[in-house]
Formats: sequence, structure tokens, C-alpha cells
Amino acid sequence: MTVSTVPLAVPPADAGARSRGVRRILRAALPALTGAALLAAPFGLDAFALATLTLGLCHGLFAYGLDLSWGRAGLLSVGHAAFFGLGAYAVALAGEHGLSRSLTVPGAVLAAVVIALPVVRIGLAAPVPDAPLILLTIGVGLLLQRAATTLTPVTGGTNGLSVSAPDVVTSYYVTLGAVAAVVSGCSLLLVRGRFGARLLAAARNPERAAQSGVDGLRVRSAAFAVSAAVAALAGALYAPVAGLVSPQVFGLGLSTSVLVWLALGGRESTVGPFAGAVAVTAGQQFLGATWQGWYVLALAALFLLVVRFAPGGLTAGPRRLLAGPGPDARLPRAARRSGRRRPAPDAAGTGDDAPPLVLAGVRKAFGPVDVLTGVDLTVAPGRCVCLIGPNGAGKSTLLGVVAGQLAPDAGTVSIFGTDAGRLPVHRRVRLGLGRMFQIPSVVADLSPADNLDLARMDAPATAELPAEFEDLAADRLRTAGTLPLADRRRLELAMVLAASPRLMLLDEPAAGLGPDDARRLTRELREVNRRTGCAMLVVEHDMEIVRELADEVVVLAGGGVLARGPLDTVAADPAVRAAYLGTAT
Repeated sequence: MTVSTVPLAVPPADAGARSRGVRRILRAALPALTGAALLAAPFGLDAFALATLTLGLCHGLFAYGLDLSWGRAGLLSVGHAAFFGLGAYAVALAGEHGLSRSLTVPGAVLAAVVIALPVVRIGLAAPVPDAPLILLTIGVGLLLQRAATTLTPVTGGTNGLSVSAPDVVTSYYVTLGAVAAVVSGCSLLLVRGRFGARLLAAARNPERAAQSGVDGLRVRSAAFAVSAAVAALAGALYAPVAGLVSPQVFGLGLSTSVLVWLALGGRESTVGPFAGAVAVTAGQQFLGATWQGWYVLALAALFLLVVRFAPGGLTAGPRRLLAGPGPDARLPRAARRSGRRRPAPDAAGTGDDAPPLVLAGVRKAFGPVDVLTGVDLTVAPGRCVCLIGPNGAGKSTLLGVVAGQLAPDAGTVSIFGTDAGRLPVHRRVRLGLGRMFQIPSVVADLSPADNLDLARMDAPATAELPAEFEDLAADRLRTAGTLPLADRRRLELAMVLAASPRLMLLDEPAAGLGPDDARRLTRELREVNRRTGCAMLVVEHDMEIVRELADEVVVLAGGGVLARGPLDTVAADPAVRAAYLGTAT
């Protein structure tokens, strides 16, 4: 008798796990294969092709430096060739006047940083930083170009300076090694670590980044300075490869060319700047001489097509496939919640018994208009104070003064016993201040989980996210900007709570929500107040929400405190009715 056997059905492997495994292999293999191909390039390319590749790597490092400013920090520089030219002339002058490159090149890098820091600080002080930054960088480039043209005994004038170079293979390997070292260092220190996470947040939503404890001015200024230094290093590598350095290296032509290279290859990428620069450089060298007019026309058409249909650059598609599902912008893994969080340094020394907030004689005017005329207000520990009043009473201005967005003209702002009147926003956050805005402020391009990781990155070590928000902490597939208004409001609240604030400022927290969502949010806020003892200062117009939340109501009118006390008491005050209705009743 024979017994037939049927093989047991084996469930198919999980497709998602399999695709993740393939992506991990590709992410590990592609850099290794690219590195091997670059190391072997001299064995497969002729001298002209190898020199072109070397020149493309120099241009690629220049574009990578610009990406640190434009792509990573969100600061557009249209005169970045000013820094590139400093490095190029450092090498040319060393050869012409018998100086040591080991002195002139670091000097050029230092000069680039010294010039970049005040330029970016002036730009960031403006309401829209791009305009002054563009004008200042162009001005610096034109000034340096003028100096290179007129100082003929030193710079060679319009003829420039010749630069000697080693053989093609040696130049290639020196350039490749320098590029690898610079890119690796920047990736480790600036892009892929916690600094990179702060920089990403500060570039995409400076307001929310500051409310997460990020010093946006510092991180963006540092990124711009490093960008200038990298551009100077690229210029120093370029000079011996090109063989001639002329005043044109400071010009607008090169500055706009690097913008094209970066836009074509793709911003916020390690590969994109090099891919764009090498491709355009190779095209120029191999096709430009014969098809100059047609080549320029084709390049311009390609640039327009990329800007219109592929704003992420030509490498965006492959990068997205390797990254897998989820938003294009992602917080570096090193920035996710870890045991490296430390107690906020500013928290030490603040008095535990001091009131969360004390305002004394706070005044604020915009030009001739007095908005706050001397506000005195105290928020006690664990209390919820609702600030009400007619439109134009100065409620949102008062919150801006407390939060640090606006500086008071007079008076004192004390947060947990610390005089905070001149402290920037991120320093107040470290004192224990959290803020929700009238329009939910989140980093829209990041997932909800990454938003929360950002909020927890510099939070006190004892901070814990309430369990009711764990669904947001697990969501890495959607962007926060696509969430419904109610969920964005919940995410903003979760981000504030993730840092364990001791004082929360809320500007019409239920604005735009339907009745059910508004009631749900009100219950959550009241529960937070009860469970954590966090004090709250809330601006609100809906009297039902005020009744649910307020331990005390403060009426603001005409820039000053008109009345305070329980809601029913202030609502019956004739002066309050007159302020709201225009006449006493």
C-alpha cells in the first residue's frame, strides 16, 4: 500500500519585509560599488576623460557645499562663487609668490567663514532672509572680483594666474580623497546626526523648531559657514585641475552654474550635487566645443523641465525608491529618541516655588500704536488662566511677548523666577515653556513620528509622551501636513507635551475645529492640567471652552487688564460688557 503525501503549504514571505531587505542591501552595496568604480577610473579612462571627471568632482564638491546652505539650511546664496574663488586664488597666489599652500588654503577657508558669518547673520535678521542674503553674497563676489582685476601685481589682473599641477592620475586621486574626506566629515557632523535634525527643522519651520528648543540662528549660521568653507576647499582643488585662475571664478556666471548643477542633481542629497555637476561638466567638455549653442539650449530646456516636473532633481526618484515608503524628508535616525537626552541646562537654578509666570508693567507698541499699555499678570502653579477680550485687545501680542517672539518695550517677564524678558524663544522653552498656535504649527514635510522625535530630542530625560498619543508616534508613512486639522492639532499638543512643559501658552486652541473635536481637545487639555500640574495661559473666544478650562479669567481691553476672577463674575461686570458691546448694559 502506498501513501501519498501532500507537501505542507508554506506561506509566502512577507513582501514588505523582502522589499526592505532589498533596499538595505542596495543602500549598502551602491556606495561600495560607486567607490570601487571611482577608485578604478584611472584604469579605464583616457587622460582627457579622467581630467574631466576630476574637474566634475571639484564642481560637485562646490555644489555639495552650496547644498549645505540652500538644500539643508534653506538659505539661497546666488553669489557662492565668492567663497569658491577665495580657495582657487589661495592656491594660485601660493604658486605665484612662493608661499606654502598649507598656509594659504587654510587662510582662504578661514576667510570664507569670517565673511560668511556676518553675511548670514544679517540675512537671518531680516523677515525674509533670502533677499538680503542674495544681495550680500553677490556684493561680496563682485567686490572680490574687482580686487582680483585691479591688483594686477599680486593677482595678474584680468589675465589671471597659471597654476602648475601634478600628473592627471595624481590630481585625480588627490581630488577624490579630499572629496571623500570632506563629504564624510560633513555627513557625520552636520547632516546625519542630531545637528542635522535641528537644521532640518529650523529650515522647514523655524517657529516650531524654536518651540522644540532649537537655536535656529545658530544652526543655520553654522551650516552656512561650513557651506562657505566647503566651497573654498572646492576652489582650492579646482585651481590645479583647471591650470588657470582668473577673476571669473568670483563671477555670477559660476554662481548661477552651480545653482543649475545642484537643481539638476537634486538638493538635500549626497549624490545629487555630484551627479549634476559631473554630468554637466562632462557635457560641456565633450559636446560644448562642437555643439556649443545647441548644448546650452538643451541644458536650459532640461533645467526648466526638471524645475517644473521633478523639483527634487534627477536623482530624486532613485533616492525615493531606496528610502522606501514614507515622506521624502526624514529625521536622521541618530536624532530619534535615545538615552542621550540630558536635563535642560537652563532648568537648573530656577526656583521650584516661583510662579510659572509673572508679568509686571509689560508694554508693547508697534510704531505709534500702543498695543499693551502696562499689563500685570500672574499665573500660579497648576492653574489655568484664560485670557479673553474684544478683538484688538492685545491678547495674541501678550502671548508673543511671553513666548519670546516679541520683545517688550518696558516691563518684566519672569518665568519660574528667571528674568526672561530678553531671552530667545529656545531658551524660554528650556525653562519649561511650551506653546500651541492658533494655526497648528508642525513640521509639515516630516511624518508625525519624526515630529515627535524632534520634540523629544532635547527634552528633559524624564519626559514621557502620554499614551493617548502613541498612534502618532508610530506613524512614519504620512506627512504631518496632510493630516486633518484636528489631527494636526493633536500632533502639536503631543509635541508640546513630549517636552514635559511646566507652563503652556495656547492661542485659541480649538480654532477651526468642529464642536466634537473642540470638546475632545478641551477634555485633553483639562486632563493634562490635572495630571501634570502644568500651568496654562489660554487665549480663547468660545465661552463654553473658557468655562470648561478656566480656574481664573482675565479680561484684556485697551492694552490693559480690565477685570479678573471667575467667569460668571467678570461676565457680569459692566465694564467688561461695555468693552465687548461698546456700551454698558
